[in-house]
Amino acid sequence: MQLPNLPRAYNIYARRSQKPFAAIATALVLTACGGNVDSPGVAPKLEFATLTGQVNLTSITPGNVSAYAAARLLDQASWGPTPRSIEDVQRLGIEGWINYQLSLPASTLTPPQYVIDYKINNRAEEELARDWVERSIVDLAIAGPDQLRQRVHWALFNYMPLAIQPYGQATYFNTLQNHALGSYHSLLKAVTLHPGMGFFLNNDQNTADEPNENYARELMQLFSIGLVLLNQDGTVQRSSTGNAVETYTQSDVKAATRALSGWHNDWQENLPESNFGNFNKPMKPRTWPQNAHDNAEKRLLGKLIAAGQTAEKDLDQVLDILVAHPNTGPFVATRLIQHMVASDPSPAYVARVAGVFTATKGDMKQTVKAVLLDPEARSLDAPGQTSSQVGRIKDPLLFSTSYLRGLGCRAAVLRSDGNSNSSLSQAWRYPPSIFGFVSPFHRAPESLVLAPEQRLLHRGEIGLRSYLTSQISENYSNFKQAGCEISLFEQAAAQSDEQLIALVNARFFKGAMPAPIQQGARQLLATELASRSPLEKLVGLLKALLVTPSFGVVK
Repeated sequence: MQLPNLPRAYNIYARRSQKPFAAIATALVLTACGGNVDSPGVAPKLEFATLTGQVNLTSITPGNVSAYAAARLLDQASWGPTPRSIEDVQRLGIEGWINYQLSLPASTLTPPQYVIDYKINNRAEEELARDWVERSIVDLAIAGPDQLRQRVHWALFNYMPLAIQPYGQATYFNTLQNHALGSYHSLLKAVTLHPGMGFFLNNDQNTADEPNENYARELMQLFSIGLVLLNQDGTVQRSSTGNAVETYTQSDVKAATRALSGWHNDWQENLPESNFGNFNKPMKPRTWPQNAHDNAEKRLLGKLIAAGQTAEKDLDQVLDILVAHPNTGPFVATRLIQHMVASDPSPAYVARVAGVFTATKGDMKQTVKAVLLDPEARSLDAPGQTSSQVGRIKDPLLFSTSYLRGLGCRAAVLRSDGNSNSSLSQAWRYPPSIFGFVSPFHRAPESLVLAPEQRLLHRGEIGLRSYLTSQISENYSNFKQAGCEISLFEQAAAQSDEQLIALVNARFFKGAMPAPIQQGARQLLATELASRSPLEKLVGLLKALLVTPSFGVVK
């Protein structure tokens, strides 16, 4: 199927490759980086079927928010818009919805025994445990009430990742959930003392006599201040010779290592090998060997850590120094903005958010509000507007959850093999390294603008996105079992092509599907899909439309 009258960015590549889906994928990069690929025009009034099973609001304030603007906020601050969540934003208003979300308690996991205790040499048992964790996290993403907390959690996990046994992964999920919207100090402390992180980055092996620098280095480089000094707006500070100024020295690494020495997991007898770290309990100071904590004087980043302090006191002082460092505000601001709103934010946007982080001493609730309420974040809340610095490509997990939430699903959809259908090329349990899924410094080819998530948009990923839609017909019963409203879409398809296009438009395109895509949809339904069943029409249409930038890019 070739969509007619596509903008130039599509057609050049299409003529070269003769593969329109690949052409559309290429346009994703152009769109996220500011290319004016489509002009959606005025959003029509949206008509939604009422969904049940979502959070009920207890305090309603008229919001005066368009359905388009509400859906756009939800693209940034949730796992994807649903009819009910759009109504919630409209009733509460944008700031009211954010405040309400910030007040919600954390959704957490309670793993069954087979996730905690399994034979580590039994691959089937381990896979069963791993899939429970993955599926349960996706269940919460699709139907959990604390959508904003979960999206902040996902941003944090992308630069504070952990790869460990399933139970450790579940407890680390809970740790980030519980601390994602607290103080940055408490977040870093909880991450530092998680036994899985202690094992993953070796701080459980760090003693006064045998120092291990791994965690101290990553705590500074990846979790807080970064490698080079930053201005408040996130731009790099440079020396008189033009070289970037390093944030810390090897002496600082050694000082931090000494200050963080003397911790290990809360070991107990008879722990199963699959829970060797006692993952549900934070690490504690060592009692053996004696003097495992180096309590001599240290100097970290120019700040004195006095002699004679306990491991707990030294840890708190290290974190105080890092949170107060002038780099941490722009460091955190940039990563939150990149994962929620814009891959390549303007320096002014970064500076405003960093200023809130610094002024509140790392209050994550206020920092997240600043990210979402900033004029740049809200600048495109009316359809038809464009910006060269607002937008990001949906990473694979966000693509699949927003797809399933658009279908009205209430849970992860299982494939025929029993595994989760919701995140095919990116999963919570498989961050490739301590650097996460992708470097925050990755730049799109040719344009060279920051676009970290573009690195994940390879040809195989586009094929997987198409595969997700084909699963509706191949796994029909599992979609129904997950509460997906497939029958609603089938009814629309049975009524008319226009009814189906209108429903897809409302659920997946904020009611503002670009005219060229609507034209292509009509042609596809009138030709290749004309004699197909309502279900086949739905699958064929989604397979073509959901790989377009209008769905695949948060703008």
